[in-house]
Amino acid sequence: MTRSYGPQPAGTMPVDADGRRWRGGERRASVVPGAVRPSRRTRILDFMAQTRILEQVARVTVLSIFALGGPLEAQFVTDSVKSDTLLLRNGDFLTGEFRELDRGIVSYKTDAMSTINVKWSRVLTAKTDKEFEIHLSNGERWIGSLEPNDPGFVTIRAVGDTFDTATTRIVEMQRLKSSFWNRLDGSLDLGFDFTQQNKKIDINVRGDVEYAASRNRFNLRFTESLSRQDSTSDITRSEIALGFTRELPNVWFLGFFASTEQNSQLSLDVRGTLGAGPGAYLVWTSHLSLATALALQFTRERFTGEETQTTVPLGLLTDFQFFNWSGLSTDVSSRLTIQPVLNNSGRWQITLTANLRQEVLSNFYLTVGVNEVYDSQPPAVNANKNDLSITTSLGWTF
Repeated sequence: MTRSYGPQPAGTMPVDADGRRWRGGERRASVVPGAVRPSRRTRILDFMAQTRILEQVARVTVLSIFALGGPLEAQFVTDSVKSDTLLLRNGDFLTGEFRELDRGIVSYKTDAMSTINVKWSRVLTAKTDKEFEIHLSNGERWIGSLEPNDPGFVTIRAVGDTFDTATTRIVEMQRLKSSFWNRLDGSLDLGFDFTQQNKKIDINVRGDVEYAASRNRFNLRFTESLSRQDSTSDITRSEIALGFTRELPNVWFLGFFASTEQNSQLSLDVRGTLGAGPGAYLVWTSHLSLATALALQFTRERFTGEETQTTVPLGLLTDFQFFNWSGLSTDVSSRLTIQPVLNNSGRWQITLTANLRQEVLSNFYLTVGVNEVYDSQPPAVNANKNDLSITTSLGWTF
């Protein structure tokens, strides 16, 4: 048997005397006489089965190392920037950058998939060496990082303490940011309605900005609305409020606020308020929160046709929020304030605000809001006792 080593025609491979092709200077193994070559489909199925077996072996190995508490250097081999890791309940292992945990959703940046959202309930354990403000379900707040532990647990390395806790007990993690601008979060809403029949125009604008630094939070909120219709007077509402909250140990906090408002529907020309008081989180999980606060207020107000007067309301506030995420987020929030006026017997003021917010694109959402204001004894003659408004708007968060 001879081989041809001379030049071959273009597009051909060397051929033995018996007609078998070979490449790379070496002949392929001879086919056993009578053997049946497996079909291409059979070979692909065999390869897929072997791949699944290897994946299962890898997952069992990772879980075993976590369970035994052995060295984790092999698992956490990453670059210096994206060195955070998540181990999921299905055995998947993610390496990237832990951005934040908010309302049960982890914002996680990876090289392969950019920034993704992962449900915290699907995480067995995690690692990040960056410092976060960590909130637990019992109201405790810690500044520290996470180390992996047995499946279902993490180790919190906090300032002055290190302890283990169940992964599900962590309800929020916010990164400690160094620059002023990175610590700002907020939203902006714009609504517009037009009715051709009576040429009615409704415009509403709302903005909210929050600055967080450790246990201190500053909040600035403003709302402005205009309703205009032929043959009637314009209805205007506006409010600007500045608040400061100091988080205390466990579930407690202390709040201070100042606001100014105007409402032509209630014949309220202007009202300025200063207030302060304690509060507590009654419920705080990854999907809902319920808080209450008691605030003593000092108010200066003037109604249309009346003199400016001073009132001292005592406000009882409850704040409820519910969050759900399934690809796009859904928020339901409500706030109820009931306040008797201490220096005006029989006068009560009640404010109820409820909003349904549905995300339509990343950072963009639609909001339907209801706002009811009630005053049992308005000082102005013939003034309305209540003002009900329903708004729809398109918003953006940053």
